Amino acid sequence: MVKGMRLAELPDLSCTARTLQLIVNEGLSSQRAVLDIIAILKSCATHFGHSVLAKQRLRAIQEEVGVPVHNIIQAVPTRWNSTLHMLQRMYEQRRALNVYAGEHGHISCLSATQWDIVCNLIDTLAPIEEVTMEMSNSETSAACIIPSVSVLKLMLREEGPSSAGIKTLRKTMLDSLTRRFSKAEETKILVLATLLDPRYKARAFASEETLEKGKKWLKDEAEEFAKLRDDDPCPPLEGPEQDEGLDPETKKQKIHQPTLVDTLYARVLGATAVSHEMYSFETEPECYLSEPVIERSDMPLQWWQNNETRFKTLAHLAKKFLCPPPSTVPSERVFSEVGMLYEARRSRLTGHHAHQLCFLHYNLRLLNFEY
Repeated sequence: MVKGMRLAELPDLSCTARTLQLIVNEGLSSQRAVLDIIAILKSCATHFGHSVLAKQRLRAIQEEVGVPVHNIIQAVPTRWNSTLHMLQRMYEQRRALNVYAGEHGHISCLSATQWDIVCNLIDTLAPIEEVTMEMSNSETSAACIIPSVSVLKLMLREEGPSSAGIKTLRKTMLDSLTRRFSKAEETKILVLATLLDPRYKARAFASEETLEKGKKWLKDEAEEFAKLRDDDPCPPLEGPEQDEGLDPETKKQKIHQPTLVDTLYARVLGATAVSHEMYSFETEPECYLSEPVIERSDMPLQWWQNNETRFKTLAHLAKKFLCPPPSTVPSERVFSEVGMLYEARRSRLTGHHAHQLCFLHYNLRLLNFEY
């Protein structure tokens, strides 16, 4: 995909989710004690994955000691969050694993100090996974990259676990995060996308220099669009209502308890409010940026649809700069879906029909179509 964008001479943003994976891997690799713990737990997961008898014995012990009856999760190299999930599951099952090691052997048992390191690792990696999952959402735009980096820096700088090894790991991750995203606030697409997202606007930038440069870019883009705009009325932003078409389960998921990441975002972005005042073209950028940001859980495109009459020029710029996704995960899901369409029994399937099937698969759900 990267080479395709380069050959087409199109502006390209690196996959943020992949970059976060490299940052986490770099941090984990910086501590030998952490690597040893992960290796022990991987070996433990392999033991239960290969033996039905071991699973049955573990299940009996789980019921006996009163821990949740869950299967052991194995980590895979291609997904760093599988390491986090393995650590979380192992920490949950630590009592059962200690009993199993004492009664049946075959697995190594971690010490109390090592379990403390596992707990500290979970506390460090969980917020990063939350940001990564947000980046991988098909409805997320590149506007979240700069704010997410600011939040992760704030999290990694804060006073963490007292363990020297975990402190070094967090410092390594912070240095890697700073290095890999050093050009983020110099990238025009990212800066304008952040400014045009009503959840962030000018609140997420680390320096006044970046903010002033972003305001100039925004003003230049608005003036350029105004020159090209003809007298025809502009069509309104199209999009589904914020809660329209959502099933009860999805609506229930949208109401959640604030997490650590939510708290950090609130510290970065500040207070929120709503305004309905209308502005002229000349004052649009400054007036838009002067208004308070909206809630982070709100839909930015829905906000632009509702406020297009107030900010006619900026609404069309939002269409342009809120399109790029922050990661390649949605594209990779499409590639995987197409790969599933082509199989041995569909050897005569044409590319045109495969395109149609893939299009229907991803768009019929928007119409609440029931098979």
